Amino acid sequence: MRIDPIKRSRGQRVVTAQGSVTCHHVVLGVNGYLDNLVPTLNKHVMPINNFIAVTAPLGDRSAALLPYNDAVADSRFVVNYFRRVGADRLLFGGGENYSYRFPSTIERTVRKAMLGVFPQLGDVPIDYTWGGTLAVTRHRLPYVAQLNRQLYTAGGYSGHGVALAPMVGTAIAEHIDGRTDRFELLSRIPGTCFPGGTLSRSALLALAMSGYAFLDRL
Repeated sequence: MRIDPIKRSRGQRVVTAQGSVTCHHVVLGVNGYLDNLVPTLNKHVMPINNFIAVTAPLGDRSAALLPYNDAVADSRFVVNYFRRVGADRLLFGGGENYSYRFPSTIERTVRKAMLGVFPQLGDVPIDYTWGGTLAVTRHRLPYVAQLNRQLYTAGGYSGHGVALAPMVGTAIAEHIDGRTDRFELLSRIPGTCFPGGTLSRSALLALAMSGYAFLDRL
C-alpha cells in the first residue's frame, strides 16, 4: 500500500494491490503492521510478535491454578498474562520475538513461558496457539501525530492496545471534526526515537529486550 498526495485537491489517494481510494483524511492505525508504509515512522515504533496458547481442558486442576478465576498479568518487564477460559482451560500469553517473522512453533515458545509460572502443567496438551504483531515505543506510551493536514498516525500501544486504541481513535476523529483538545494532549507525548539506523534498530531492540528478560529471571 502507498499513500499519494492529490494535486490541486484537498485529500489523499491510498493505493493498494486491490485498488485505490481518494479521501480527505487517512489514519495509519496499523500499529505493529506498519512495515515501512511510512519509513520515517520506523524510528518511533517497533514491532514485537507476541504469542498465546490455550491448554486442553484441565478439569478440577483449573480451579487450583486460579481459584478466583482472575485475569492475571505479572510485573515482569517482558510480561506473562493468563486466565481461565471455557471453565477449565488455561489461556496463557507469553514469549515474543522482535521481527516480522514468527517462530517455527508457537507452542514451544509459549509452553516454555507457561511452565516457568505453572511447572505442574508439563503433561498438559496445548490445543490452540496463535500470535500477532504489536508495537512498542521507547517510553511504552503510544506515538500519536499528525504528519500533514490530511494524514494521521497512531501506534506503539506496547501491549495495551485494547484499552488505548479506541481512545486514541476517538481523539483523532474528534480532531478531524474540529474538536482538538484530546488529540493535542495525546500528540504532546514525547516521541522518543529508537537509537540506530534502519538496519540496526531491530538488533538494538532485541538486545535490550533480551537484557530485560534476563533481569526478569534474576
